[in-house]
Amino acid sequence: MPRTIICQQCGAILNLPAHVEPGKRLKCPKCAKRFVITEQDASSASTRPGEVDAAATSTYELPKRPPSLDDLPLPTAEGDLRDAFDLPLLSADAEKSVGADSRGQAGDVAALFKDDAPRRKKPTGAAARAHARRCTRCGGVVPVGMSLCSSCGTDQETGKHFGLDDDFAPAAPPPPSGPPLHIAIPGMLCGLAGVVLAILALIQSVRVEPGMYQYGWMALGVVAGYGIYGAVQFLRGKSVKNLILALTLGVIVNIIALIAVPIFEANFLEKEQAMVRVANAHQGDDAPDLSEWEIKPLVDRLDQQRITLGVVLIFLYAALSIYLNSPPVKRYFTRRQAQMQSISL
Repeated sequence: MPRTIICQQCGAILNLPAHVEPGKRLKCPKCAKRFVITEQDASSASTRPGEVDAAATSTYELPKRPPSLDDLPLPTAEGDLRDAFDLPLLSADAEKSVGADSRGQAGDVAALFKDDAPRRKKPTGAAARAHARRCTRCGGVVPVGMSLCSSCGTDQETGKHFGLDDDFAPAAPPPPSGPPLHIAIPGMLCGLAGVVLAILALIQSVRVEPGMYQYGWMALGVVAGYGIYGAVQFLRGKSVKNLILALTLGVIVNIIALIAVPIFEANFLEKEQAMVRVANAHQGDDAPDLSEWEIKPLVDRLDQQRITLGVVLIFLYAALSIYLNSPPVKRYFTRRQAQMQSISL
């Protein structure tokens, strides 16, 4: 008979192993507290309920009926008890119902071993759509070739309900596929300026005499052509770097042609071109017309219109470069690159 003790830490009832010796160290499986078996624990009897008092000769007597219930009448029914509960299997009519079919004819024993006729399956898919049918939800007519009820919007194959107003409404127009205005306007302006400069450079390179000016116009035509390419790439959302590089090359040509060359020409003009005739102020009105020659000042020798145009183009380049590096333009090209990567994947 197993012996039990109570854990002092958690109060759990522990069953001691058989033939346990005093002084042996054990551990509680619930709280993991270690304890030592004493002489009293090793020799104690089991505390499990019912094991000590249980015996093979034990009996249990049912409680007697109270005397107050002896005078109660028992339930009775008129006629046969089988007729009262309508139990045909307990009457003679059960044999007739088992041995005969619904027509009153005797059943055939061989019919028990015959396979039942295959059940007719409900047509689905194309076979169901080949004929008109009734809706399983509202009873409306579903035309041939359709599975969606036109009255309630129930799909006869899946049982799902669809809103007819939403399904038959016209689809929303597709979003515009072109670039936004803050990209299209500067891109088109840069492309148009590139086309005009390319045509002008081509005409002037043919009209001027061979030399430095002819090479300058040809260089301007090459830069204008690259600017057209950069503007196209910018409008397509490919890259903004090509357009910025074309503008940088253009402003370099502008500084050389419209600012540096006029200053160089003003400082190294020939003597005849730099001299100007000045009338003698000390002569009277009746004196003969005598004049003196002097060199024109540097300010008068500079081509002010060309230099002013060059400075204006530099400021325009600076403003356009700041805009091309602005956050809206960067966000647009970042989004476009992400879309192109997702499409390629």
